[in-house]
Amino acid sequence: MKRLSILIAFILLGAGLRAQQTTLTEAVDFTVTDCHGQTYNLFDILDRGQAVFIDFFFYSCGQCQVISPYITGSYTQMGCNLHDVFYIEISYIDSDAVCQQWANEYGVEFPTVGKDGGGNEVFDLYGISACPTLVLIMPDRSIPIQGLLQLYPFSAQDVVNAMQQNGLQPHDCTGTLTVNPQTLYIYNDYETYEPGMLTISNMTAEDVTVNAFTSDFFGLQCMYNGQDVTEGMTVAAGQSTTVEVYVDVPVKDSFEGTMNISTSAGDFEVNIVYETTLGTGENNTTLTLFPNPVNDVLTISGAGLQNITVFNALGQQVEEWTGNDNEVRISTVQYEKGLYFVRVNGEKTLRFVVTH
Repeated sequence: MKRLSILIAFILLGAGLRAQQTTLTEAVDFTVTDCHGQTYNLFDILDRGQAVFIDFFFYSCGQCQVISPYITGSYTQMGCNLHDVFYIEISYIDSDAVCQQWANEYGVEFPTVGKDGGGNEVFDLYGISACPTLVLIMPDRSIPIQGLLQLYPFSAQDVVNAMQQNGLQPHDCTGTLTVNPQTLYIYNDYETYEPGMLTISNMTAEDVTVNAFTSDFFGLQCMYNGQDVTEGMTVAAGQSTTVEVYVDVPVKDSFEGTMNISTSAGDFEVNIVYETTLGTGENNTTLTLFPNPVNDVLTISGAGLQNITVFNALGQQVEEWTGNDNEVRISTVQYEKGLYFVRVNGEKTLRFVVTH
């Protein structure tokens, strides 16, 4: 009966439904706080590999009320925010108290954001002029689903089918802990410390305890938010944490080894490549990166530059240059704000920050 009422509503509204879509084709970043006080950043979620499905709604919206059970049904089929897709609903007008009432009444288990948490700003950013509007944002920032009509005639399975058409797969509501990258590069030349960046993503429904980081490297140190976490830390459910890994007692030669990470969700092993020099012969020279922080163009200067690879803080490659020069200029206009690493000639890794 509900499905019939939706179909009748769609026919009656016609052109009105065409207004129920975003004006964007590429994602714009935002940070919001849900009605329970938890903060979420769009690009942080996308950067850990999850797509984001947004239900733009408000409490007294009749259509929003009708389709809410189908959205929550698809949320369960797609793995309860623990796998390929992260669900969030956003209201431009409802207070936190009203959003809590909505979530309780309609059994919403994913984050609900109201005007108190920045919902109205997101409506403005995405040009949302009618509700409900349903938007799917992929990790590459593209928006393949811009509105409700793309999910017509609408059911939980229609939503799941649309997800699958975009390469996103259903899962049960259990998740895993992942550690990336599998090979970590650390540099120390007695003057410059360049840490390896290790990201722990907890896609389970429970907080995970990291019992210890251990290694055959003497002087291994792991830092998070300025605190030494070598002897343990906690990664909250559904969150990702990036740890800076140092070897704080430099030795003469470069060498490789392993780091073992013992957690309440299982044990992990990461390869570590420890480096003290840029290389040998003509390439054994000082590298400079400037400006750092950088806004739009990063200049890399040093003799015999042949291969340059740029990685983001998650260890994902974002750009590569090959050639033979003493100075290379890289445009960072399309880079998101944050920490990056540049690896030169496959040997030395330095970091820089994009600010815009």
